[in-house]
Amino acid sequence: MKKALLTIAVAAAAFTAQAQDFRLGLGGGINTTWLANTNVSDAGDELDFAVTFGGSVGLEGIYSFSEKAGVSIGFLSSGHNQKYEGEFDAGLSTVTYESKLKMRYLDIPILFRLTSASGTYFELGPQIGILTSAKEDGENSTGIGNYEDKDVKGTLNGTNVAAILGFGVDIEASENIIVTAGLRLGYGFTDVTKEYTLLEHASLESADELANATSAAHFNDKDDFSYEATNRVFGGLHLGVSYKFGSAK
Repeated sequence: MKKALLTIAVAAAAFTAQAQDFRLGLGGGINTTWLANTNVSDAGDELDFAVTFGGSVGLEGIYSFSEKAGVSIGFLSSGHNQKYEGEFDAGLSTVTYESKLKMRYLDIPILFRLTSASGTYFELGPQIGILTSAKEDGENSTGIGNYEDKDVKGTLNGTNVAAILGFGVDIEASENIIVTAGLRLGYGFTDVTKEYTLLEHASLESADELANATSAAHFNDKDDFSYEATNRVFGGLHLGVSYKFGSAK
């Protein structure tokens, strides 16, 4: 994160030295976050998604080539979470359970930005995500085997590439202070979970090192060993406040 701060500070100095519109400030938001996977979707009552939220916050810079076009870059610490719930027959009773995967990414969106004279904007571009931590909580109705903050980062891929689409409005709070409010949607094209062979999966499961998301990705609705990729999906409110250096020409 220190390197990210240094990078954006150097960029700010370089852009400010030119007589163009450059903005630097804080950005973030609250998203509904999902890990889309076909095997989980097809699992029925045994395993299902539950609505989950995550937040993001960090530094953002926007450089305008002209009054209408520009590019933005962000360094955001983002929470991408997914809660699962389900039930299974334990003989004399039905056991219910839920688990929650809590991932944190350093997300770096690099977005092309179009802005109108009224302040409305549209943005589109790639985002690189670097996984910094992954913890999991789990509990069931028997109370046996419940756990908190199990480290499962090793069974997840370390990087992720997503496409970002956003729109909203920039509001001039003063001559140099800009407040941004909008919506931002994202879809990850690279796999979140790691793929294992049957023997590797069994070994990790016996060592209690598998994330529930990783384990579920390896079995279809017929309990056959059949891996399906997992994709980040997220969307929600994006807010920011920035200071404008110079003026667009």
